[in-house]
Amino acid sequence: MKRSEILNRIGITPPPDARIRLIVDTDAKNEADDQYAIMHHLLTPMFDVRGIIATHFEQKAEYGGQSMEASYLEIEKVLQLAQIDDVPYFHGCALPLKSIHDAPDSEAVRFIIQEARKPGKLYIAQQAALTNTAAAINAAPDIAENLVVLWNGGGPYPGGRPEFNVMQDPDAVRAVLASPAEVWQTDQSVYCTLEVTLGELKHRVFPCGKIGHYLYEQLEAENHAEYNPDFLLRTGENWTLGDNTTAAVLLMNRWRGNWHMAHAPIIKDDLTYQANPDGKLIRIYDSIDVRMTLEDLFAKLALAYGKD
Repeated sequence: MKRSEILNRIGITPPPDARIRLIVDTDAKNEADDQYAIMHHLLTPMFDVRGIIATHFEQKAEYGGQSMEASYLEIEKVLQLAQIDDVPYFHGCALPLKSIHDAPDSEAVRFIIQEARKPGKLYIAQQAALTNTAAAINAAPDIAENLVVLWNGGGPYPGGRPEFNVMQDPDAVRAVLASPAEVWQTDQSVYCTLEVTLGELKHRVFPCGKIGHYLYEQLEAENHAEYNPDFLLRTGENWTLGDNTTAAVLLMNRWRGNWHMAHAPIIKDDLTYQANPDGKLIRIYDSIDVRMTLEDLFAKLALAYGKD
């Protein structure tokens, strides 16, 4: 089924000028929230989703170069359950960059370059390591000025900390921050606020067809498998849908005053920040509208896939 047929069920037609060309970059099999973010972007009519690219998460465990492939297969599974067969998806780089200037080849890298050379801005919803985008910029520096990188990652300001998405490929972060690409950052202190309970997900997501069943059940299974009482992000009945920030920053109005411009920091060897007055200016979000973001996701799932 075409994505447009699913969107017709939602019945929202944004003005043509509101359309945003966008690529979703995801380590979809790393945890359980990327799947929610993939669906949020696919179910948002104003997003012209050009494709979805798979990202590695090699630093999480010993995957031996197979984590990107696991993400690719998970993207495929989500699209099948969502009954969408016309959105392309691509293999990304299997490993982190070897240096800040490294430019490994992959389907995703070639796709980013191809899309970025078309007229108008190309937004990249970065829900994982920045490897694919950094590799594309290194391979084709001319594309950087056409990119808006929605970077979901980085530790809280001012000092930062070793945050998961940065840990996956620090040199990729350094490469993107050193490039002319526009960057909108939602750091860990912001994306952690997109918090839900399992009760809320069971009530609002599980009833929404096969994809709703899967979204809930895979998250519940991950919650049991990964629970650690010393991991402060989780209580046992909660989860953070942190990757949905890349949809939130585009859905919110631009008069909120919930972001500021600052010079991009230096990412030190210990993955904390060092102030850099010579760094380019990037947009740093101070907050997002959690209610609007979650309700928008729940409403679109229900409109598109109904309730059992």
